[in-house]
Amino acid sequence: MRVAVISCIFSLVSAGAEAQLPAIDTLAAMSSEERSATLLRIRHSDDPIARLDELLAAAQRRVDARRERQIPPLSEGCLGPDEFDLDSQLKLARQSPGDAEFSSALGQYRDLVGRLDAKLAHAQSTNRWWREFPPLRHWEREWRAAKDPRTRELLLRTLHGQAIRAALVRDQAPKVAANVKGSQRRAPRQAQSALAAAAYREYVFNLMCADDEDNLRWFKRQVAEIGWFGQKEYGWAADQAALLIAQHADADPGFQESVVAALWPRLESDDTDPENFAYLVDRVAVRAGRPQSFGTQMECVNGAWIVPEIQNQETLDDRRKRMNLVTYQVQLARTRGLCRD
Repeated sequence: MRVAVISCIFSLVSAGAEAQLPAIDTLAAMSSEERSATLLRIRHSDDPIARLDELLAAAQRRVDARRERQIPPLSEGCLGPDEFDLDSQLKLARQSPGDAEFSSALGQYRDLVGRLDAKLAHAQSTNRWWREFPPLRHWEREWRAAKDPRTRELLLRTLHGQAIRAALVRDQAPKVAANVKGSQRRAPRQAQSALAAAAYREYVFNLMCADDEDNLRWFKRQVAEIGWFGQKEYGWAADQAALLIAQHADADPGFQESVVAALWPRLESDDTDPENFAYLVDRVAVRAGRPQSFGTQMECVNGAWIVPEIQNQETLDDRRKRMNLVTYQVQLARTRGLCRD
């Protein structure tokens, strides 16, 4: 329906549409539908690419000014919902080869976002997370069993964060229609599906970024009050969830370093999980430019795993065994095939 509205408005575009092209604040204040129609006008102005680049730069300046006022989200590259909606439409208008591709890609992107938002809202309102996101069955069971209010909040935040991450795996770009005839028509539909998929993926990553930042603010207050969600007092699941939030707290490396320092004694007294703690230790080390201790960190780049430096590889498996990790060769075998172009 939105695509039809955009197409209808586009039919009214005239040669004189260049006049009164909006400033970024005006564009940001529009509804999504009004903005889409305006972007079609801009695509028909003189030097539209330069104009759209100018608007993208102006949008970034608005984000920078908001951060300077210390209004969340503060993480680099992390946008608020309205900011992201503006940014995604500008990028689609900039990247689409034609007006039809822009309108179609925007419609598909909105459909993908709408489906995810609906699933998250339904899971949140019903507390039936695993029905929408099957990998969350374990976390939902732990949340239902928890009695302590602080632990329940921790596990509920974990459910939400893991649901967003599960969306990266489950939700794919719309399928290209099988009955499209002719190579000239098939290529643009493939291209616009790729644009929609890329915009959707950015949307999910932005959701993760904002969620991680919100969790970090909450989590730091809890740690300041209780020290840690230790297994002996709060249970195994609380410790696991706390380690997940700490691993995703990349926006505050200093806090991550302090967590690692505080958990070493708890590791010795069996009050935190050694396997997940090893992942946190390595993550913090790699981000600080130090060799990792347990070889848990690797990054998929252009279809190949890139492994940051590991200290003393000759004793690596001994260290991994102490942290309940499988041997390094077994880990490599398990990851084989998971990294693709």
